[in-house]
Amino acid sequence: MQRVEIITGKERRRRWSEAEKARLVAETLEPGAIVAHVARRHGVAESCLYTWRRHLVGGMADRLPPDDAPLLIPVSVDTAPVCEAGSSSPPSAPAPRALVRFADGTRLEIGADYPTPALSALIAALMGRR
Repeated sequence: MQRVEIITGKERRRRWSEAEKARLVAETLEPGAIVAHVARRHGVAESCLYTWRRHLVGGMADRLPPDDAPLLIPVSVDTAPVCEAGSSSPPSAPAPRALVRFADGTRLEIGADYPTPALSALIAALMGRR
């Protein structure tokens, strides 16, 4: 079914409330969303959506790295001995928040104090998603 909008009177500009703008911008930010499709579906110009995104996101979209940019995360190396001399068992350490085992046997343990947003980004990068 084709949609037809009839404009009567002199005013040809549609007024969008802040809530409507925020809803449309959120829709454009969903994974796999295409701004042109969202604009067409709601009868709004693409340029308006990009302008609203810039204003509502506070310009952060311009500061995000491109999808193919490498993600860098902080890494620290613990130089403490794994096992005390003369001790039969390693010192007890708090359980890791996340443990990643790679196919080559390498293990990556992430401590409980590691920030949640950074952990989410790390997991997404390891799984090949951004």
